Amino acid sequence: MSAALPNFNDGPLAVGQLRLLHLSADPLGDLGVRNVVYLVRARVENAQQISEQIKATHKDKAGAGIEYAVYFLPRRTIACERIFQEQGVYGDIVAGELPISFIPFDNDVLSLEMGSAFRELAAEGDRSSLYDAAKALMGLQSMFGCARILKGKGAAAHAVHLQLSRMRQELSSDELPSPGSGGIDEMILLDREVDVVTPMCTQLTYEGLIDETLQIKNGSVTTDSASGSKQRITLNSADKMYAELRDLSFAAVGPQLRQRAMAIQSDYKTSKAAERSLTELKEFASQLKALPNIQRHIGLAESVNKVINAPAFRSRVGAEQSMLDGQSADAAAEAIEELMCNEEDMHAVLRLMCLLSLTQSGIGRKYFDALRKEFLQSYGHEHLLMLSKLQDAGMLVRQEGKGHWAALKRAFRLLVDDVDDQSPTDAAYVFSGHCPLTVRLVEAGVKGMGWGVPEDIMKLLPGPAFEVEQSLDDKGQPCEKPISERKKAGAAAPKRKVVLVVFLGGVTFAEVAALRFIGRRPEVNCAFVIATTKLITGSTMLDTFMDEDVKAAREFATLK
Repeated sequence: MSAALPNFNDGPLAVGQLRLLHLSADPLGDLGVRNVVYLVRARVENAQQISEQIKATHKDKAGAGIEYAVYFLPRRTIACERIFQEQGVYGDIVAGELPISFIPFDNDVLSLEMGSAFRELAAEGDRSSLYDAAKALMGLQSMFGCARILKGKGAAAHAVHLQLSRMRQELSSDELPSPGSGGIDEMILLDREVDVVTPMCTQLTYEGLIDETLQIKNGSVTTDSASGSKQRITLNSADKMYAELRDLSFAAVGPQLRQRAMAIQSDYKTSKAAERSLTELKEFASQLKALPNIQRHIGLAESVNKVINAPAFRSRVGAEQSMLDGQSADAAAEAIEELMCNEEDMHAVLRLMCLLSLTQSGIGRKYFDALRKEFLQSYGHEHLLMLSKLQDAGMLVRQEGKGHWAALKRAFRLLVDDVDDQSPTDAAYVFSGHCPLTVRLVEAGVKGMGWGVPEDIMKLLPGPAFEVEQSLDDKGQPCEKPISERKKAGAAAPKRKVVLVVFLGGVTFAEVAALRFIGRRPEVNCAFVIATTKLITGSTMLDTFMDEDVKAAREFATLK
């Protein structure tokens, strides 16, 4: 993003003088300003676009005298500065950093908003996002105290653990937070690669389905109002009704809204205002104020309902359940082919292809080439690079041997029969019978000091597992100690623990809902705070694998 600003020496910035523009390589033209500020992520492609725009603007007489400043989020990199030098614009800009860390999306949800982190880690081997995550976590611990217990699973989690250890060593004694002295009792680091199956499934909670169908952006959604205009609805726990509905199964949302509306209507019909006390009138008035909010959520639920009642949606969810159950790959491949023949949404089809690959340890030779060929014929050969990147990430591969999905499914009890959507007793309700593996890992990990999972089962998951106690040695220097067997066998702490769960590579709203659910269980007794590189759905996750030029062309075609 670039912002065109007036000359700062001309006086205070007035309303309307600031212009926000999307980053592109096109010349800026005659903006009538002397200062242009770029706010961008430190990516090579962004540096290239900025360089091209500055050079193109210099060729235009209207661009004479413009001063440029580039601020990288959250930090500048040598690679980007080298691009400026090679393109010959380094002397024309002032470069700096804007160290934005975690952005709070709710009381218990923080995000770094690094949407491409998973693709960079899984497909490209770029680990720069992990340094930013570690730095943000150190900042969090400096404010709220260092977690005494640190656990993690996966290669990315292990890398962040090493970064955190190194950063603790570099702090002075005055800056060093004492372990267990603040509000964070335990930190769990999870690599998204440990469980890629979950994002490929369709979330079935109220908030999850809103994100799947309407796409929650920056904590809000845009919908059509009754007048036909667009309205923006903010979605967070400041809306008390949303806080109560968000984590429910979507099947339970309609009855809840109906019950609330009918209660107010019934109270209105049977009441006599003249006979009410002032206190009663005040309470009744507060109920009436809730009516617009009820109507707003009824409208949201109706928008979601239109999508999920479509035959294609039901066919897709049915295919997901079959794959998770481990049923015939032939039937799954046929369902995917049918959706492609009907020209259904590309992301929905691609998610099913990835889910088939992940649950079958790859797609059998009989279907792998055929499905890829038909996908390219249906949605365009420009997506060949995307399929290649998904293959590099291990999400869409040819079957080479027997996988671990069946063993993991049994060991972690990922599939639960007869889930009660109205009054759930297991976190599996968030996917109508499928509990995310990440949630089962956290659930097992917080019940004791160790992971609580047999070692042979943990080895089936990618990447190393670790569990340490962060401490200080006799000289007050940071150190880490193995968690003793005595502590592992000890009873759970009587107080409610605060556990920071960090998802490196993204987290879905359904996983957030499941963690809130298990946190309320007496045997767990934890307040979870979820931190992530990005709040995702399977579609937004796959979107990052798409070539930027192809993505821009698709967006342009949609606008037309």
